[in-house]
Amino acid sequence: MSALARRPLRKIVNASACTLLFVTAAIGLTATPASAHSLSGAVRSPKGCGWSSGGYTTQDSRAVVNRKGTRYGRVYLLWSGKYGQNCVVTLKSAWHGRATFTQAALFYRSSGSGAEDVVKDDGRLRHYAAVKQHTAGQCVRFYGAVSSGGHGGPLAEGARDSWGNCR
Repeated sequence: MSALARRPLRKIVNASACTLLFVTAAIGLTATPASAHSLSGAVRSPKGCGWSSGGYTTQDSRAVVNRKGTRYGRVYLLWSGKYGQNCVVTLKSAWHGRATFTQAALFYRSSGSGAEDVVKDDGRLRHYAAVKQHTAGQCVRFYGAVSSGGHGGPLAEGARDSWGNCR
């Protein structure tokens, strides 16, 4: 092959390499959104707390651990004064991105009442479970769980069993 014939081929190879590099970078930029991977993303997401303003206070959090102490995530108790709501988010660190059993539960009751109610979000979820409730003037406690989802798979839990944050 003559030097003259190789020159156009080199241009085609260089142009193809540049195009491949650009396409690879574009695909990398459009990967799974960070919202699925962060607490603040879960707070803003309609599938999470749905607090589009993003303004909240972390009132408490607990590690989600199994009986051996292995950590599978963290459960957060959040408060938004703007919305008058508590939100519980169980954020996975184990099996993150895989659909496995994940649960968030918020228990609430009036400060003078013995009756309690609960709201839950659970299922085979990929990143987090989240549940919210209007709880102004009520006491709350919370619970979160993560499991591998297999039969008899390890269950990890985190909770605050005592009532608190009464407003």
